[in-house]
Amino acid sequence: MIAHFRRHGREEKPTPTEAEREASRYTVVLVPPEAAVALGDDRGEVGLQLFRDDDWDHYPAHLDEAVKLIEEACGERVSLVEHRSDLTYWTAHVRPND
Repeated sequence: MIAHFRRHGREEKPTPTEAEREASRYTVVLVPPEAAVALGDDRGEVGLQLFRDDDWDHYPAHLDEAVKLIEEACGERVSLVEHRSDLTYWTAHVRPND
């Protein structure tokens, strides 16, 4: 599931669960060729890159694969929230129980 970033008012949030903390450690980055060079990636690896904290973790082929990898790590269903700046990237969040 892909969502878009939305700012919400300051609300008191409950203490995050272990799964929420683990999901928040992941970021998926879309790296185009010029960004790979700018990031110092001499291997020329472009495409999706999955990071856990600030360490490279995996090259998922698709966003669905990134979601699956993160879900396996945190044990809950997650969604990716898209952000755009100099690079397009997604952060992971545990899906609310529907």
